[in-house]
Amino acid sequence: MLVFLHGMWCNSNVWHNFIEYFKARNYTCEAIDIKKGLDLKQATFMDYVNKVDSIVGKDDVLIGHSMGGLIVQKMAEKKKIKGGIAICSAPPKGVGFGNFSLTLHSLKFLPKIIAGKPFMPGSDFVKKFIANCIDETKIDKIVEKMEMESPHVAYELAMAKIRVDEKKIQSPLLFIATKEDRLSPPEVVKKIAEKYNAEFVVKEGCHWIFDDWKEIAEEIAKFLVRIYE
Repeated sequence: MLVFLHGMWCNSNVWHNFIEYFKARNYTCEAIDIKKGLDLKQATFMDYVNKVDSIVGKDDVLIGHSMGGLIVQKMAEKKKIKGGIAICSAPPKGVGFGNFSLTLHSLKFLPKIIAGKPFMPGSDFVKKFIANCIDETKIDKIVEKMEMESPHVAYELAMAKIRVDEKKIQSPLLFIATKEDRLSPPEVVKKIAEKYNAEFVVKEGCHWIFDDWKEIAEEIAKFLVRIYE
């Protein structure tokens, strides 16, 4: 089964086009609503990981975007899986975002994080860092579909607090970066891939992969053929 993991502020619906693409190629697919049923005021990154862990088995392939990409890494550390694909992945401890502009813009979230209040990114942040390659007329629709995020998870990801032991990973991994990504730029994703000695490719686009998604889906399909041979 292909298991799709969304990123921060999103839900499983973002994977609709990918799921239709792979179902048409006879893959069984499931997209997990990672935050569903959790108290976002208290939820941590490991709560998200443990929820995925309760669903995923050794014959499954995990496909994660952004935060979901980091969950793929953590899951591959926890157990043997068929394979993992991380797209525009958030970095683990030891890599970090290394983006001063991103750090400055993220400071506005600090009061919410300190107060322990779930929060949204806002259209300005989405426009500058998440959907900078998307027509501005579509930005509001993207923001409208977003959901509140756990302040604890936001802090853990922003500060690259999540440690992953690459020595424990035995599953094949693929990391996909996009050329215009300002949140997880290609040089960061490349460093993550190097940590695991994993495959790495760069495609067109920015962090928001769900409008122009076909090239990435095709890259995933090629990786699936290799690991299922």
